[in-house]
Parts: sequence; structure tokens; C-alpha cells
Amino acid sequence: MRKQSFKKVNKFQRVLSIFLILLFLNPIYTKVQAQPSILEEGRIVLKNNYVNTVSDYVLGATDLNEMIKRLNDPYSDYFTKQEYSEFIDSINNTFYGIGVGIDIVPQGVRVTKVFENSPAFEAELKPGDIIVQAANKNLAGLSSEEATKYIKGEAGSYVKIVVHRNTEILDFNIQRREIKVATVTSEMQAGKAAYISISSFGGETSDLFSAELKKMEGLGANSYIIDLRNNGGGYMSAALDIAGHFIGNSTAITVEDKSQSKLKYKAVDHGKVIDKPVIFLINEYSASASEILAAAVKDYNKAVFVGTTTYGKGVAQQMFSLSDGSFLKITTEKFFSPYGNIIHKTGVFPDFEVKDKGIDSLKVANLLLSGTSLQEDKRGYMRIDLDGREFYINLEVARSEEYWNTYTYILSKSITDNAYLGTNQGWRKATKEELTNGRIHLFYNYKVLSDLKKDINADKHFKINFNGPVDLSSIRSQGIELIAEDTGKRIAIKLEVNNNTVIATPIEQLEKGRTYYVVVNDNICNANGNKIKQGTLIKYLVP
Repeated sequence: MRKQSFKKVNKFQRVLSIFLILLFLNPIYTKVQAQPSILEEGRIVLKNNYVNTVSDYVLGATDLNEMIKRLNDPYSDYFTKQEYSEFIDSINNTFYGIGVGIDIVPQGVRVTKVFENSPAFEAELKPGDIIVQAANKNLAGLSSEEATKYIKGEAGSYVKIVVHRNTEILDFNIQRREIKVATVTSEMQAGKAAYISISSFGGETSDLFSAELKKMEGLGANSYIIDLRNNGGGYMSAALDIAGHFIGNSTAITVEDKSQSKLKYKAVDHGKVIDKPVIFLINEYSASASEILAAAVKDYNKAVFVGTTTYGKGVAQQMFSLSDGSFLKITTEKFFSPYGNIIHKTGVFPDFEVKDKGIDSLKVANLLLSGTSLQEDKRGYMRIDLDGREFYINLEVARSEEYWNTYTYILSKSITDNAYLGTNQGWRKATKEELTNGRIHLFYNYKVLSDLKKDINADKHFKINFNGPVDLSSIRSQGIELIAEDTGKRIAIKLEVNNNTVIATPIEQLEKGRTYYVVVNDNICNANGNKIKQGTLIKYLVP
């Protein structure tokens, strides 16, 4: 059985470690018989295997690089023996460098991540460090590809770098070595949502995914978030294996060759499928093998997809080794979803689109799954019906400053007709008035007092009276909050307690014409340690 893989995008570059990688289609190994020349070998491979008829103009090129260029196919390429080796390493997230992630800044390159147990980690480089010089070359003004040429290098070699850290200038002499980054990582999010990220479909990815899945199951996961954002592809076999966790031993992809013969590939049977809520995260850089997995899961309606439409690469390449150790990677097949849906130049569409650059798809997913473990009493939760599925939002999470804008974005996506507020006996449909009256419905189980309209500035205060002495420590732990209605920002306040009275004074100037919420949360305790029965909210418009 041949081994296939799928290329990322049109040489879209992404920095992992300190090594620029290009995720291409993973090779099929087919050895051609020795020919009079490498050029002639390439002509034979291209003529006999390319997905479309190859013109004489293409075949008449005087070298292989020119032949590929004339082919005008962004997914076909020619690799030297060394380039091929680097390509295989990139699929498996294996690099040779010092072990940092970077982005470009005017002074050079900024360290965004330092990988554990890497040379950079041992040298005590830190996120935020700016590498201004490497191998005696100033990096200011260089592209990421150009800059990393001076930082990366053969394992065992050394590179001298100059780093700006705040006001310090530091010199390092770091020995490069092999850096292997796991293609699958996981962590448990709030509400027992298991987050599993797949950065590439490498040779070990399917085993790593199974291991991380088992780990998350052991931690009691009650929902899953699978992140395929910026994943440009890799081995088809890895995508088919992972698909089996969601669709079982069903058809996962249909492949069509140059003769228009079609072949169906099934997902790997793992004996069981995930039966809990699943959200996939996708974006415009999710390509190829990522789209195989996404399209299969979507066809069988096994998950909800959040983000933006995927890249749209529905053609497959094979790698052919030539007699001098070089390789031709050429497009040999087209592929389609299990139900025959076109992927090429179309992509996989999200169920819930997140186009706003200020909104993180992961936060949207976390919020939609934040109430998955709710019990019979539904108070404090909202249910949103999306594409035939019910999602439960924990309103305590939604009204936090971290998720306030995310929640606002979810409501803006024209799903207010499918929103329900929880009660101790079930669900009731949220009214349009509730959902459009600021964010008061986030506190619908609080007591809402009359709106304040008095003038108040930083030198004035709110006075809150209780029916008995209160515990000061419980008040200071977000017991009383002053919240900007439009952004959810918590306004700093000074708290003073005098027996039954709490005085809250804004530390910063409140803006005229802006609405704020004075919130007394239900986590405040009296002097005996008993919590108050109900939270209270006052809406305040600064005149």
C-alpha cells in the first residue's frame, strides 16, 4: 500500500523553533528506472503521472527546475536530496537550530517562545528578547526567512547572537542541535473542555493524538476542541487515522486519478468514537490533510466548525525519487469529501464564522462549551441552539472581562432567536428585549435595582448598605465590581467597610455618556461566613 501525503499551501511559511518550514505533500516513494539523464527521468515521471496532460512546452524545458516552473502548479516542486531531507523533518516538526519561535520587529526578530530543553532554554533566552544580530549579521529589516538563515544551522555548530532585553545588551554563543516539537499537544480548559491542537500531520501524529485523547478522557473531559488552525497538512494516513476517532470505519476521502478512476479510503477503526460535544477550529491556513479530516467530520455531522473557511487544497501530490537522490513532487490526484463535496479552491466552511480579528475562535469554542457539565438546575446558564446542536454557556464565565467581548460577538451573529435562559426547572426563551438591553441578562438571576443617574467622578463614591456586618476579604475578592457595559472592563475601585456599609470609590475618571454596572456579587459573605442570598446590579449612565 503506497504512502501518500498532502502539501500545506503555496509555500505559506510558518516559524516553528527558529527554523522556517514549508509543509508540503508527503511523498509516495516510487523509484523509476535509470534513464540517460536526470532530466529525461523527470520527463518520464511527469508525463506518466501528472494529473493532467502535460504539454510539449513543459516537457521541453532544459532542466527540472524550469520544467516545474513551466508546469505552473504551486503544489509541484523539485527537491535536491538535502531539500527533501529538510522537507521530511518539517512534516515531523523536527528542526535544527536553537529552539525558539520568533516574529519580526523593526530591530530584528523577537522571541515569542522558548522550547523546553532546547539550547535557547539552557542559555536562558526569554520570550520578549529581541535578537538584533546573529553570526555577525545585523537582522534589522530582514524578512523572517532571511533572518533565520543566520540563526539556524547544522546540529553541533555554534551561532553567536546579540540580544536586547529591555535596557540590557546580552551576548550568547549557542550550540545548535536537533529540535523536535510534538505535532499534537493538549490541555484541559475550564469546564472540562479538552483542547487538542494538531500542528502538522507527521509520522507520529496519529499515535500522539490517540495518547492525548486518552489522557484527556482520563481527566474527565466532557467536550473536545480540536484545533487545526494554521495546519498546512502532512501524511494522509495520519488524517485517516485521526478521523476514525470521530467517524469510525467510514469512508473519509474519495480520490480521483488522471484516468478519472475513483478510489475511496476509509478511516481507521479504533473500536469507538467520541460521543461528546466536539468543536473544530479552522482558518484560511488549514489545508490539505487538515481539510481531509475536517471534510470527513463535517460530512458525517460529528462536530461544529468555528473560524474561517479553510484554504481549499483538494489535490494530492506524490514524491518520485530520481537516480541521483533528488525528488520530484507532482500533483497526481484530486480528492473530495466522503459525500463527493469539492474541496479544491472551495475549502471547508465553518458553521460559526469568526472573521473579526479581535475575536479568538478558541474563546468562542470555550464559551459555547463552558456549561456542558451543567446539572438539573439551569440557573446561571444560557442555551444556544446552533445547527441542530445545543450549546450551554456558563454566564459567570461570559460576564468575566476575558470573555465579555467574545460573548457579545456570539450574540451579534444573528442567533438571538435561538437563545434560552436557564431556570431551576429548565429553559425559557430569552426575549429580544433582554438580549438587546445592554448585558443585563448576563445577571438575569441578580436583583436589578433602579438605574442611577447622579453625577459621579473619581472623588465621589457609591454607598452600598447591607442588613448586617460583612466580611471584608470576600468583598475584596471581586465581591463588588464596577464594569463598563460596552467592553466588560473592570474599573478599579477603592473599597472601605464600616460595619454594614461598603463605600466603593472609582480610582479612575468615569467617562460621560458611558454606561457602567455596579455589581454586588453573590459571593459576599457576612461576618459568620454565610453568603448573601442574591447578587445585585445597578445600571449607571454617567450624565
